[in-house]
Amino acid sequence: MKFYSILLASLFILVGILHGDEVAAIAEATNEPPSDSTQYCVELSEFELQEPIAIGLNETEVIQTILQSGVKPIETIRLIAMPNAPSNVRKGKQVAVVTSTMTRGDVTTRQTKDIEIGTTLRIQIGEHPQGVLVNIDYITARIEDDTKGDSKPDILNSTIQTTQVCVPGKMRLVSTIGSKQLTAVVVTIHECNRTETNPSK
Repeated sequence: MKFYSILLASLFILVGILHGDEVAAIAEATNEPPSDSTQYCVELSEFELQEPIAIGLNETEVIQTILQSGVKPIETIRLIAMPNAPSNVRKGKQVAVVTSTMTRGDVTTRQTKDIEIGTTLRIQIGEHPQGVLVNIDYITARIEDDTKGDSKPDILNSTIQTTQVCVPGKMRLVSTIGSKQLTAVVVTIHECNRTETNPSK
């Protein structure tokens, strides 16, 4: 009987030790800081070009043509992104546009409608042997500038969805769009400082 009591007590102690080890292991895993991660600064610019770009140029030549044209970007977006995490920025507003007019005598009645215009950029960055893999979703909605009087304005919508392999610090051509009104979009990914959770490293 005494032997069984000693055996039972030893079993309780052993179970308690195992439980304590498991708790310690879980706590250690929970408190372990994540590995250092790199942040990326994304800079996307859209240019409105006055002259068409010649056919047959490679990417570097197209970018040089855009930069040498001297035009300033009509849109520039910068945001900080973490790897493998979606990032997005949205800038927009609602404007009242005239949809129809009716004149009776000296009285003109105008009907208007609120339309949302603006720019949306969604990106996600992942690792790639040659740099970083960037998924880009760029959407714009603008009112055409040459709208006159009470005429219904034209809303210029543009959507670009692409995946690019970018070398940090090197500009990449995303797209050129249009014939009458030519726009070009470029993107540059810069590697920011590493975020260290342990200052002693």
